[in-house]
Amino acid sequence: MQNRAGQRALTLLDLLVALAVLAVLACLLLPALGKPRAAAEIAKCQAQLRQLGLAMSLYADDYAGRLPIAHAEVLWSGTHPPPWTRPLLSYYQNTNLLTCPSYRRVHLRSPFSYFMGARAAFIEAGGQPAGVVLPLVQYPAQYLLSGDCNFPFAAHDADPDNYTEDTLFGTNRLGHGGQVNLLHADTHVTTARHFDDGTMTYSFAAPGMDWDSWDY
Repeated sequence: MQNRAGQRALTLLDLLVALAVLAVLACLLLPALGKPRAAAEIAKCQAQLRQLGLAMSLYADDYAGRLPIAHAEVLWSGTHPPPWTRPLLSYYQNTNLLTCPSYRRVHLRSPFSYFMGARAAFIEAGGQPAGVVLPLVQYPAQYLLSGDCNFPFAAHDADPDNYTEDTLFGTNRLGHGGQVNLLHADTHVTTARHFDDGTMTYSFAAPGMDWDSWDY
């Protein structure tokens, strides 16, 4: 009887050890398993931003180089004014393109994950809503036209912009593993963790201008 009881105790102990080992292995493997998903989300977001950049470029070609004006908080259904995302709809067609899975998780589950980069236009207009005129952009490879909206706008706001908030690097709540995807005015897309004055600018006419380098 004692031997049988000892065998049962040993079997239970073996089971507990096996469960503990499995738990440790799961903790070690889960981060590795999450990396392909994170990489896929980054690639998807970059592809969406390229499509958005192409839509902006095509729209500007049809409207004398001008992009839609961003305003304050505007619903998708708004008409007076409409959100800047609506006039571009016929150029990008699928509204799913406006949603970055990573940043939707970070900020209020908003389906509108990209902002209109019109800080320079806003300043030149004396602090009033204004649209980007692409022919005025002297450094299109640097100018930050859009990107991941790293700011907690209201979830129903279909009109995010960077007029008064640094929507890229203003908060530390970064998705994409601590990175943001950036759309430049020449429609190429990059990824960054912080502002780089060698490759980015918020100004139409000057390279390397940070978001808060100047004001209206």
